Amino acid sequence: MRIQLLDNITGKWSMQWIVIWFICGVVALSTGFWLTTEHTTLDMFYLGVSFVGLICVVSLSFRKNVMGNGLGMAATAGEVVVQATSGAVGLMLAPLFNFFTHVYGLFYWSKHTDLDGDMVPKSASKWVWLITATFIVIGLALFPTVNDILASYGYAVVEDDNSKFLGVISFFWINVLAFVLSITAQAAMVLRYSFNWWLWIVVNFVWLIVNLMSGNYIFAIQTMVYQVNAFIGLYEWHRSEQNAVEI
Repeated sequence: MRIQLLDNITGKWSMQWIVIWFICGVVALSTGFWLTTEHTTLDMFYLGVSFVGLICVVSLSFRKNVMGNGLGMAATAGEVVVQATSGAVGLMLAPLFNFFTHVYGLFYWSKHTDLDGDMVPKSASKWVWLITATFIVIGLALFPTVNDILASYGYAVVEDDNSKFLGVISFFWINVLAFVLSITAQAAMVLRYSFNWWLWIVVNFVWLIVNLMSGNYIFAIQTMVYQVNAFIGLYEWHRSEQNAVEI
């Protein structure tokens, strides 16, 4: 189904949309930084990394290889530094994984571009969906064991403090779900599958819960800014995929 407004945003209004979205993101993140952090050097560094992340994710949604994957490498490298210097060495694993996927994506996307130089997305077969679902199930099943092993070496990804969301759902398992889904979504994106944006939409909702429960309000703001972009990315990739099929 084609939606005229989204066709314009991803078409003739794309540059205006990117600028407006980025400015709104900068304002939101800056406000969160000013109101919820102690303005330390590390806080300012993460704010800078977040700005790079904004450009990265909007470039990925519009299928720009160098800006998307290139800045993705910079943003994830910055996240590794942030987590390492804050002592959360376990949380370095996800951005490390994302860094190397962006390295791969930089070369892989360059081989699958249209006449404008933008990456051409591809649709997923039933087998790809099945493999993805299997990967998620296996990841969820193995994560606690792997996390315990990493914890024994001082690299736990998620700490289990027995807290619960709405008094029902384990905060530990919310974190596990967010981690496994984000890794899966990142892999699907780099492999050019359009459905990756459905996963990111779910991931962003889950991360919003995580960030609000842990008091990371600047992360929560960033998550919702990313969520708007995820919906645009979903439409843009599917539209481009359909156009490629028609041609």
